[in-house]
Amino acid sequence: MALFIYLHFPALQLDHLQLSAESDRQLPVALVDLQHQLVQLNPAAIKAGLKQHMGLASAAALCPDLQLLPYQPEQQAKILHNVAQQLYQVSSDIALDKPAGLILRLEGMLQLYGGLKPYWQELSAKLSALTYRYQYSCGATPYAAKCLAYQQAGLITVDNRLFDKALNSSPLSATELSPAMQQQMIRLGIHTLGQLQSLPPAELARRFDSQLLSYLGRLRGDYYHALEYFQPEPGFSRYMELLYDISDSNVLIKPLAKLLQQLEQQLRRTNCQCYQLLLSLFFRDNPPLKLSIGSAQGEYKAQAWLALCQLQLENLPLPEPVYGLQLDVNHFAGQQHTTEALFNQHQARMSALQLISLLQARLGHAAVSGLTLQDQHLPEMASKRSLPLTKGAIGQAVLPLRPAFLFTRPQPLTEAVTINQGPERLCPDGWQLGAQRDYYIGRNQQGQWLWLFRTVSQQWFIHGLFS
Repeated sequence: MALFIYLHFPALQLDHLQLSAESDRQLPVALVDLQHQLVQLNPAAIKAGLKQHMGLASAAALCPDLQLLPYQPEQQAKILHNVAQQLYQVSSDIALDKPAGLILRLEGMLQLYGGLKPYWQELSAKLSALTYRYQYSCGATPYAAKCLAYQQAGLITVDNRLFDKALNSSPLSATELSPAMQQQMIRLGIHTLGQLQSLPPAELARRFDSQLLSYLGRLRGDYYHALEYFQPEPGFSRYMELLYDISDSNVLIKPLAKLLQQLEQQLRRTNCQCYQLLLSLFFRDNPPLKLSIGSAQGEYKAQAWLALCQLQLENLPLPEPVYGLQLDVNHFAGQQHTTEALFNQHQARMSALQLISLLQARLGHAAVSGLTLQDQHLPEMASKRSLPLTKGAIGQAVLPLRPAFLFTRPQPLTEAVTINQGPERLCPDGWQLGAQRDYYIGRNQQGQWLWLFRTVSQQWFIHGLFS
């Protein structure tokens, strides 16, 4: 038997906006379309007596402190797509019914979960985590499930008799018939879907156009209704528009945490982690600011990524207030679990790679590097900068004593020193006698240990300092 669930999100864009401003949920807020009518209301606005499709004048008279925001169909479509992406963790056959609905086919899912009840428990738990208001119902066809969901029927059953009873008592306003056709039906004394379906099809075909018969046929399942099922995209991409513009970069942490929690859910589901995030900050009069946040070890937990993001955001100057955030991850990698000693009582709070990630987030990638030895006798060329924690090419070789700090250019010696070790002869420019240097380790009167050399012409220079 065919079975579908329809999910209707009556205020998807507004609920998504208020995710970034939980403290403002006591204020009445509504979205307004191009016809200056209210299309989405938050609970505070509904409590104030406002209703959908109400005009602005009536709304202002009922609720003087009403906050108005523009309805954006493109933004709503992106949010609906993101909801389908997250519900795909529970249900595989999902079709988008824009602007605010999802159709879920259940035949394969019931066998997987062992029945409708355990399947609905998993699905409702995922919906509750999204914190969007929704209406739902099962139905034998997508149109039937949609009609019942719009009435908030909440039917989770496989009993066709309950579907038929609920559909027959459904008002015409819950159907997809045009308002003009609904008014025409009401003038004929037809107020419910059951009354409409009881009329002979020939009579309906004579009085009304073919769209009515087509709708009733799809409602009953007489005609095939093709659905284009959703396919999840690789990686992760989420956009969040803020309820109000934010000019302090530290305040962006709260809405960013919501996006990172969604990322963690997807990474947990696929048993993956990621090494790089791309955070985009959107401004009204300036191009987006893109920040690349990396983790040398790879992370999947939202809290770990939030700490790295906070280090980059806390001192970030903003050219103007931010009105939207977007978080993108292009590549996932499998989680690599590390083993730890069972009886080790002194474990570090973070690994070396996690420490490197924090330093790179605070100081920048260019400021954090490793030091690798090279097979060169000249001090300036004996080492080079490398990636952090990279092992040098020279393993157990005996290394000569060298200072920790080298001057870019040797400085003339202008003070008295005491020689403690040396000489060690080096020739920077090949084995030419005129370029040879005799290196010594000495100490000045302030107690500093110096790395000195003497040229062929008996001139003394300081090349470095020992720590």
